[in-house]
Amino acid sequence: MSYIEEKKYAGHINQLFSVKEYRFCGGWADGVRAVDVSNGAGLTFTVLVDRAMDIFSMSYKGKNLCYQTPVGVKAPQYFDVEGIDWMQSFGGGFFVTCGLDNIGSPCVDDGSKLPCHGRLSSTPAENFRIERGMDNGTPYVTLIGDMTQMVMFGAQLTLTRKITCRYMENKVTVEDVVSNGCARETPEMILYHFNMGYPLFDENAEVVIPSKKRIPRSDIAAQELDMWDKFTPPVFGYDERCYYHEDMESENGVVTFGMKNKNSDLSVKIAYENKNLPHFLQWKMTGVEEYVCGLEPGNATVDGRANARENGTLKILKPGESVDYRLEISVGEYNEF
Repeated sequence: MSYIEEKKYAGHINQLFSVKEYRFCGGWADGVRAVDVSNGAGLTFTVLVDRAMDIFSMSYKGKNLCYQTPVGVKAPQYFDVEGIDWMQSFGGGFFVTCGLDNIGSPCVDDGSKLPCHGRLSSTPAENFRIERGMDNGTPYVTLIGDMTQMVMFGAQLTLTRKITCRYMENKVTVEDVVSNGCARETPEMILYHFNMGYPLFDENAEVVIPSKKRIPRSDIAAQELDMWDKFTPPVFGYDERCYYHEDMESENGVVTFGMKNKNSDLSVKIAYENKNLPHFLQWKMTGVEEYVCGLEPGNATVDGRANARENGTLKILKPGESVDYRLEISVGEYNEF
């Protein structure tokens, strides 16, 4: 049945394709703006408007797809820039956007003290709006907003984000544009920190990363290099393993990665153009209550901006220059990957 025919049975579009805007009340999350979207075909997700418009929760037919830390949702005013205190604000969720001044390890670069994974994920959106529309008889919703990182005598970077979902289509498209608004060249770093969680992710999960080469980021990761795609049940005292994935296979410049699980009958597939995101990190963490697999395309290495500058992966935007990023997220059953 077409949407036009279905709509005859519904007084309001939210009966079919629900979009709810609200604020959290109480505790560390108090005041955080959020939007819930339910597309009518089993896909539901929550966008945290005041946390870089990142997607916090995502589920398919009532089954969770992502990992959430004990921190939960935390309002941006509680963000701490010291060292790895980013962890005190890291709630996990389906994805967290890291940057725009730093990704990975905290460091000092060019006289600037930079926190772990940068400040972007605790940046509230400006000019936020929700747009509903119709495309060939199918309704869609687009969430739009700007995240700015402005410093006197320094960087003036803006990330403009569009998140689009169509009725009865289990896909979410994220389109980002990062622009340099100042009169000087400015470093620009970005990392899409996807966090796969239970029941999508457990010891039966199959991770799909189309790389020809894996480089361990630590000695303990090197000891288990041949186990990068194998997972155990939760283990007390587990030390995380991280792997750089290189030489990614692509189709017309588009890389597809993700995870599927036959036992939970779930899959998540993410496609992106690797021209502007040439690096990829896998975070393997199977500790008790810390059970997560991070899949993270980015535009540089993740050992901090100083290291990226030294190894030549740091990207610089010229005055007035911008760069585009586009990711398409598809969810479904196991055999739909």
